[in-house]
Amino acid sequence: MSLNERVFIIVPLIASICNIFLLLTVASVKKDRMVRSFMELLMTFTIWSLGSLFMRMDLFPGPSFWYMVSITGIFLVPFFLYNFIYFYTNTRGYFLRGVLLVSWIIIAVMNLSNVFITNPQIVYAGGERRFEYGVSPLLALPVVLAVFTILLACYLIYRSCKEGNISISQFFPLFVGVFVMFFGTVAAAFPQMVSLPVDTFSCTINAICIYYMLCKRRVVHLEGVVSNEPIYAVSILCAVLIMVNLHDRFSALYRRLLPNYAAHEMIVLSVVMTLGTLGLYQLLHWLMSNLLTKKSEERELRLRQFSTAASKTLKLDALLRLYCSFLQENLRGHTARVFLRDSGGSYQMRGTTDVTLALKDSFAADHPLIQWLSAHPQAISYGTFRRTQNYRAMWAKEKQRMEEMNVAAIVPICSNNRLVAVTLISTVDHSRKNRTLSARSMNFLESTSAMFSIALNNATMYEELQYKAQRDPLTNLYNRRFFHEHLEKEFAMSKNHQISLMLISFDDFHLYNELYGTGEGDQILKKFAGALEHLVGSRGTVARYNGKEFVVSFPMCTASTAQEYALRAQQWLQAQEGKKHLTFSAGISAYPTDAASIDELLTYASMALFTAKNNGKNRIVLYSRQTGTDSSAESYRNKRALAETCASTIYALTAAIDAKDHYTFNHSNNVAEFASILARELKLDAEHVEIIRQAGLLHDIGKISTPEAILTKKSRLTPEEYAVMQQHVDASISMIKYLPSLDYVIPSVLGHHERWDGKGYPRGLAGNQIPLGARCLCLADSFDAMMSRRSYKQPMAVADAIAEIRRNLGTQFDPQVGQVFIQLVENGTISIQRYSSQ
Repeated sequence: MSLNERVFIIVPLIASICNIFLLLTVASVKKDRMVRSFMELLMTFTIWSLGSLFMRMDLFPGPSFWYMVSITGIFLVPFFLYNFIYFYTNTRGYFLRGVLLVSWIIIAVMNLSNVFITNPQIVYAGGERRFEYGVSPLLALPVVLAVFTILLACYLIYRSCKEGNISISQFFPLFVGVFVMFFGTVAAAFPQMVSLPVDTFSCTINAICIYYMLCKRRVVHLEGVVSNEPIYAVSILCAVLIMVNLHDRFSALYRRLLPNYAAHEMIVLSVVMTLGTLGLYQLLHWLMSNLLTKKSEERELRLRQFSTAASKTLKLDALLRLYCSFLQENLRGHTARVFLRDSGGSYQMRGTTDVTLALKDSFAADHPLIQWLSAHPQAISYGTFRRTQNYRAMWAKEKQRMEEMNVAAIVPICSNNRLVAVTLISTVDHSRKNRTLSARSMNFLESTSAMFSIALNNATMYEELQYKAQRDPLTNLYNRRFFHEHLEKEFAMSKNHQISLMLISFDDFHLYNELYGTGEGDQILKKFAGALEHLVGSRGTVARYNGKEFVVSFPMCTASTAQEYALRAQQWLQAQEGKKHLTFSAGISAYPTDAASIDELLTYASMALFTAKNNGKNRIVLYSRQTGTDSSAESYRNKRALAETCASTIYALTAAIDAKDHYTFNHSNNVAEFASILARELKLDAEHVEIIRQAGLLHDIGKISTPEAILTKKSRLTPEEYAVMQQHVDASISMIKYLPSLDYVIPSVLGHHERWDGKGYPRGLAGNQIPLGARCLCLADSFDAMMSRRSYKQPMAVADAIAEIRRNLGTQFDPQVGQVFIQLVENGTISIQRYSSQ
């Protein structure tokens, strides 16, 4: 066999291997209408190249038959190329496609009668075998029809590109291959080219172009794992064809080199064929991996990691940071800007991969880009978008801004058929002319955006639920629970500075509801809430505290600043038409001038509000530890008068306890005296001191329900008896609730057995969570208990009692308040003469 004959076999063989490889590769993936049409196109290429190969190999049933197979494949290529483009561009209408199909079938049938090209004649010249063809002038008919069909396919691509559905660059390799194949086929018909396999060589070039189109341009999405079946089939086919053609040469070479091992020729041949098949398998596996799964596993791993991380992220800001970080890691040389849809329908820039960029850009709901993306929810290159009518509808400044951002691609993010976000991908290098991203990158962005849309939907739902959980349904202000959480953060931020708190309560609001109805009452609450939030603005946080009460925190502000805002709120309320008889009272406290903790801040504001209510209403009271203010003195007199009014009830209760345990009566008087002295030394206002004094008188009245056997027991209480004794706190609270207007002492009474380290009872409060009045009572209660004779113990010496208090500072007692108490005992302000007669 001459070199020329070998070339005529080797070239079709390579073309056949390439086409079979591509065909089996596409056959192994998920199919739809478009993929099937692409398989049909590859099948025509395969029929063409295999027919030429088998004709040259003179296989059964003969060269004429395989020639007809090959030429039929050639004539069907233009139609199936058009058919693939037809489905790829989603073209509608079947008439023209049907006409082309019938036309090419007629052409193929006519060619079977040798109308265009006669059957090849085998000619031997110079020891070589050649195939010569006879060409009819009628060949111009299929050539013209082929040109017309290819032009129609080009028109479909042009129209789809103009509409912005595809990019023409995706099909460039395909058309290069088709035109090379077309001109190679035409050239093969001329006698001057009969000595070269230009037709099958052009078919090989076409197969390489298609491989490049699949691998780089991703015209057909070949997703999934590499299938071994096409690799095995092609490897075996190639090995068989090679061995069939090279068997004689291999046998001759083997007998010349290894004449002594002629009997083992078949074994060696089998081994060589097996090794050759394995080598081909590895080569084809690498090629298919490059086509189907090159970097796919790594990409899918990154996507899975992103999906897992995104699904666990419910905070919107954290999700945006995660998304931007992921894009930054996987899109080198590009910048991403993320725009989220707001409640008004516009799209605000909320995130970027470049921290130096300001979040200033936005798109209105009627922006042409937004309208396009809503109608076409697929990633699109900026170059493609520029060819759309929507781009032409943009204002010049909008186009200029897109150019300034150097946008390369636009990725819509949709959820429930609604555009919820937009990602703009920009090229960092402004000097780069070609900003188009590869199809692989566009597919990657679409996959990422699909995962992000799910996570974004979850985060949005979570934020909506969180928003509802944080808001009061009537006024849309923060509710009480969330305000406490927010106040803790503000307090921590203001720890080394100052913070003020204001409580506002409408006066006689129940009467207003009775006069005008609850509907009108709800309306004024909503209007007042909106006005208060507008007045305060960014200076503080407004919340609805309960039915008719509002609370406002002012970080980094003094009490006088809070008072100014309260006055403005009063002026707003007075200016409301028809609301002249509606007023409110307000109480204000501040850290660190008055309170030392959040609980004290709330308690003192509540006390100031209580003072305002008890002194005529429609006023603003600032809590102050400095005595002598008119409001404090007046409130003190009111509470003192109230206590004197209730004195008979209080003494009757303590006398009832005295009948069971004589110690309790004197103990309550001592605690009241010691605690009030301590409160005055701490510079609490007169009203607060009076509250603590009354709490001291009432703190143990619950012991009336404690069995006498436990109260007077001379030995240590058992755990069960101690648990019964602890119940006297709750019993005290239950009884105080029935005393007229004395419920303001409850916080101090309830907390007088709490410990600084949180190990007390009944609530296990710790540190500044314990009301200051309760901390005063705790010291006074403990000191009197140590200094008094009891049925189960002897009185302690003063020095020992003071040492015990000092030893428990920071565990049982407030260390600062405890030091003050010790000083009061040591300097004689707290008298201990009463204990000398014990």
